[in-house]
Amino acid sequence: MHAHAFPIRVPSDVLEALGEFTGHFWSDSLALEPFICEAIRNYMKPAPAAQQQPAAPSEAGYQWKEVFLPEGTRLRACFDHQYYFAVVAGAEIKYGEHVVSPSCFANLQGSGNRNAWKAIWLSLPGSDQWLLADVCRSAQKAAIARLLGGTAAHEAAT
Repeated sequence: MHAHAFPIRVPSDVLEALGEFTGHFWSDSLALEPFICEAIRNYMKPAPAAQQQPAAPSEAGYQWKEVFLPEGTRLRACFDHQYYFAVVAGAEIKYGEHVVSPSCFANLQGSGNRNAWKAIWLSLPGSDQWLLADVCRSAQKAAIARLLGGTAAHEAAT
């Protein structure tokens, strides 16, 4: 590291305050130099901003049979290679300004006889992954079966 020796003007009140803060006499420039350098480095590279605490998860959402869609869940369906989207807002599924059911959303386009579980893809809040609604339903059914099976096995053992 190279050191360039040249004077820098610092107001006396700042030097006195720095001396009081560090415990070194304000005119002892060699003792104050590391503190001045640290202050300049910190000024050029400030500490990262404190991260905000994540908001408490909302309990709002839409209950679709055994699958709960939390608020913010995106729904996607496709007809004739054209995607259309809806979102869970509060306790409703909104397609634009319209409140729709999963079946209504799945059948907005086409003949009107589509199975919503097989036609709708879901992206849960905080995720960029799209999952077929039927896959989510199967996973939830399996989780429920494990939960109930575990409880039944525990009760039988006691």
